[in-house]
Amino acid sequence: MGKDTSMRPHEFPRILAGDIGFDAGVGVSGHIIRFGTKSAYGHCWVYHGLVDVLEDGTEVWDTVEAGPRNGVIRRLRTMQPNKVVRVWQDDFERKDLLQASEAFVGARYGWGEIARIVARILGVKVRRWRDNPERVICSNHVTQAILAARPDFGLYLRYAPNEIWPGELAVTLDAYIWDTEVA
Repeated sequence: MGKDTSMRPHEFPRILAGDIGFDAGVGVSGHIIRFGTKSAYGHCWVYHGLVDVLEDGTEVWDTVEAGPRNGVIRRLRTMQPNKVVRVWQDDFERKDLLQASEAFVGARYGWGEIARIVARILGVKVRRWRDNPERVICSNHVTQAILAARPDFGLYLRYAPNEIWPGELAVTLDAYIWDTEVA
């Protein structure tokens, strides 16, 4: 029998370090990603640790995420995500995911990937895109961190880790979790 995944209506799962957050994203790159990929998600990140809980109950999280201004950085995040996914199954996998995510801090932003999305909006399909692998957008960083913890996740990817977008990652994670944990 599969794991019990039932929750009360409107119950938000307790976020833990190693979880993946998704939201619509902000700014030009978030809009381009959402519009160009026809997805509700334009941004994703890895939660690294709970820093504080404010008087009103707001949680302050240390995250690692990629953004157009500074590339991959550590950031304090208080906003609730639209979606949270827990892909790790034990402390070893969580440690591997967090270490792989942390290793990306300082990487430059993958503007080439944003250019590929713009080309898609304009109706140009770009295949075999060869952007610099050391430059990433948020979903490239998160995908590679997941693969460090759960290599079998690669079997579910329709695209290379440096070509996956937040919406595609969210859908792929749903299928993966269903197949490996629920079914």
